[in-house]
Amino acid sequence: MTAAANDEPLDFGVDPFDRTFGQLRGPIHWPSLTATESASRMSELRDWVRLLVTRFGLEPRTLPPCWARHPAMVEILSALRDHERASYADTAPPTAAMDWLRALRDAQLLLAETGARTQCTIHEHRNQAVPPWATANPGDIDSVAPQCSF
Repeated sequence: MTAAANDEPLDFGVDPFDRTFGQLRGPIHWPSLTATESASRMSELRDWVRLLVTRFGLEPRTLPPCWARHPAMVEILSALRDHERASYADTAPPTAAMDWLRALRDAQLLLAETGARTQCTIHEHRNQAVPPWATANPGDIDSVAPQCSF
């Protein structure tokens, strides 16, 4: 072999970590995404959620099939995916896998709590109730929220 041949990196195809998790990047702030960015990220997240449900047998009462229609669930799952990606990076400490499993447990509690508020089932989606004052125009706030007196 020549010296030049020894300098070339070996090609083993696609790295399984990159194939599964992609390039590590910062967390996603979903409200800041454009519609195009959101659709792309949602496609990635859906694939990951399918694997998560299969790997851990998540029940519909924890994660209903309509999870993608609930912004809170999307953000919880997105944060959990980010945690998993960082936990299994080459630079992660040996304890990171257990940290990720704790994060999974916490996320399951948050998802179940969110699902309890909507009462979605495997057969029925229900929109999240939004209090009127949260969507009122600033000038109309007095008509939908009681006056607070201190």
